[in-house]
Amino acid sequence: MKNVEYQTRQLIREIKRSNVYNQYRRLQIKIVRDEALNRRVDEFRKACFMIQNGPSEPEDMRRLEALNEEYRDILQNSDVIEFLTAEQSLAMMMNRVTEQIYNSLDFDVSFLDS
Repeated sequence: MKNVEYQTRQLIREIKRSNVYNQYRRLQIKIVRDEALNRRVDEFRKACFMIQNGPSEPEDMRRLEALNEEYRDILQNSDVIEFLTAEQSLAMMMNRVTEQIYNSLDFDVSFLDS
């Protein structure tokens, strides 16, 4: 187990050294400096997350369009666009890492599909 923990710390170090992570952190710090903007961005992120990760509904596309309209003011801000893009890239990278780990092991999670 100690070797797995060591390798996990190594992986975390490598993620923190990656361009994807560093771009995300740089832009996150930039957004956080503006408290009002940060609050609006977080509201938007939470609302998107709830729609995208909740049970699939027929009106989801309409809800996302309405959300984009409601937050149009911040979605036209280039810093916000860059931050959301960087966040998506980091999430995709983390997803790929997780998938590779699961797919490389004989760890049965098929019960989640039912």
